[in-house]
Amino acid sequence: MPLKVAVRRTSLIDFPGKVAAVVFLPGCNFRCPYCQNAALVDPSFADGALGEEEFLSLGEVEAFLERRRRLISGLVISGGEPLLHEESFGLAQAARRRGLAVKLDTNGYFPERMESLDADYVALDFKTSPSAYDRVAPGLRDAGDRVLESLAVLRASGREFEVRITCAPGVVGLAELEEMLIWLEDGDRVILQNFRPGGCLDAAWDGLSPYTDAEMRGMLELLRGRVGSARLRSST
Repeated sequence: MPLKVAVRRTSLIDFPGKVAAVVFLPGCNFRCPYCQNAALVDPSFADGALGEEEFLSLGEVEAFLERRRRLISGLVISGGEPLLHEESFGLAQAARRRGLAVKLDTNGYFPERMESLDADYVALDFKTSPSAYDRVAPGLRDAGDRVLESLAVLRASGREFEVRITCAPGVVGLAELEEMLIWLEDGDRVILQNFRPGGCLDAAWDGLSPYTDAEMRGMLELLRGRVGSARLRSST
């Protein structure tokens, strides 16, 4: 069956400095229990699974980009984990042919594919301390190492990137964050965000309380001891 994707026509927040369209590709090799794109984890997700996004074939996406090329300046390739699909590369090429910048959202498990896609901007999710990746990627024993390799590739590339850390209780707390700091550098663009219950992949997480504002400020303070420019993103 041909791959279909969900498309958000316009976003002002997903690509820094750009008015962008967002393409969500299905499927993910991680199983973060707090994931709020749970519909995308199942590769058989259907039209309407995410809400109001359009549900298009890849050919329809290219036609969509042609129509929108004068209204947007970028395309975000997201998921799920978009690098599971060879089609991610075709989407990036289709965007570039129309003069659009490309942003990639990735969990970091595929450093070689990430490098080959050569996005203008990459958002890398740093899920937890490298030794604790079994909490979000059960069965993938090399997940933590692969994410660290992706981080090294991004630094060496010279391209713009951000590191996103979601503070989900039991996945990222002060102890995990202290280990994660070892792998971060002061020049990194690091964004800390709170876990938000509701619509989680594991329904049990919908009843969990996120960290308080004071707890998030404490984690930000710890992070800024290593990365002075780290900032806190609102969960709303």
